[in-house]
Amino acid sequence: MREEVKRIICDMEFEFLNAKVRVQAEQDFQAIELPGLRIGPLSKGERYSMHLWVAEELEKKGIVKIVERPELKDEELMRFHSRETGLSSGPFELPSDFYPRLRRLLRKLEEAARRDPAILSGLDKLKARAQDIVNARLKKIVSLASSMARSPMMRKYLTPEEEVIFDLIGDLTDTWREEVI
Repeated sequence: MREEVKRIICDMEFEFLNAKVRVQAEQDFQAIELPGLRIGPLSKGERYSMHLWVAEELEKKGIVKIVERPELKDEELMRFHSRETGLSSGPFELPSDFYPRLRRLLRKLEEAARRDPAILSGLDKLKARAQDIVNARLKKIVSLASSMARSPMMRKYLTPEEEVIFDLIGDLTDTWREEVI
């Protein structure tokens, strides 16, 4: 079960890295062919759409600049935190790429905190907020998944990673109910 969860989260990360982002060429770049992928040609100043992982590699080399960066903003996290930790019995809708974006935000701040220890207190607060969101959502998902009246509509507000937990807990509770009596 643990391996299945890890695999699915890894698959979601793969999908996130293969999502398209907008970039602007910082310099002219001749086309290159990779197995199954053609990159370019790019003309300085023009905007293009490309896979996130390609854009990040080209950005490191100064070839492009990512225009629409898929990062979770601190304000977004605060908004999600206040909604999820409120009194609502069900989860609120999160973007389907919430968890990959959250992991990226945490990694970015961890790297910054290594360079500047003053950032550590902000990082700790952010981690606590993130953990609160995860815990609140998990509690709601467990409650929904263990309900005998599960419906496809319950999935509406779940991210792909959360659907895994929803299905596993639902199957487990169904089996337990059948076997316990």
